[in-house]
Amino acid sequence: MTAKVDSKEVGLGIGLILSKTFLDTEYLHYGFFDNGLQPEIRNLAAAQVRYAEFLKSHIPAGTKTILDVGCGSGRFALELKKAGYEVECVSPGTVLTEHASALLGPQVRLHNCRFEDLTTDRTFDLVLFSESFQYIPVELSLGGALQRLNPRGHILICDFFKTDPERQSLLGGGHDLELYRTVAARFPLDLVKEQDITAETAPTIDVVNRLSTDAILPIYQLGFRLLDDRYPWVARFVKWKYQKKIAKLENKHFSGKRTGENFRKYKKYLLQLYRVRPGAPQPA
Repeated sequence: MTAKVDSKEVGLGIGLILSKTFLDTEYLHYGFFDNGLQPEIRNLAAAQVRYAEFLKSHIPAGTKTILDVGCGSGRFALELKKAGYEVECVSPGTVLTEHASALLGPQVRLHNCRFEDLTTDRTFDLVLFSESFQYIPVELSLGGALQRLNPRGHILICDFFKTDPERQSLLGGGHDLELYRTVAARFPLDLVKEQDITAETAPTIDVVNRLSTDAILPIYQLGFRLLDDRYPWVARFVKWKYQKKIAKLENKHFSGKRTGENFRKYKKYLLQLYRVRPGAPQPA
């Protein structure tokens, strides 16, 4: 049976095509808007490079081997390779996996599976979760990372978490921060560093929101106008059949509520570096 293509991955694939075509970037992660860099679409590629440099600067000294979990387009893994690290990647989908495989070439081993299903006897100095941590249950991500780390190895997480107990935010994604901290405390890991970069990453949402309202929304409306004019019965059927999905999509992407301000209110974007506690037993 042919595996289904995940709709979220298709969305990321479309984003990758647009980013490569119009912004000359293959990064899919948030931007890092520091030192006065304005949250404008023309600055997104530069902000993403700053994010990559920021993340790379927190790789511990002595690290030689890295497992990049959820490598996305493979662009950051390529930078790690260029910097002299020996990298292996985990990529669960099809669309992005194909792109990453072509970009990285045969020198970088790419495991086309979920991290939870990864089978390898190799261990690494660092397990990296860059905006992939939120997609894996905490127990499985930390437990799986520990099983694949060398003694005194490190886990580097850079991702956002939910701080919205009443679930009022239109911004999806992220583990519940309070619950995550409770679960993480059960593992034999020492937190070496934690840095809150919510303020630097939140402007990415403003850039995407402006792109949605200024470009995607007019195109979306023109498409429906054309459908109404040429095929009115099809338009009526589509609006009736998919009215709930259409309303959800419009509220999520075109309401103007997905803003950097709301991201700062309901999310917390953290960089966390853990080190395996010496002499601690592996979790069951």
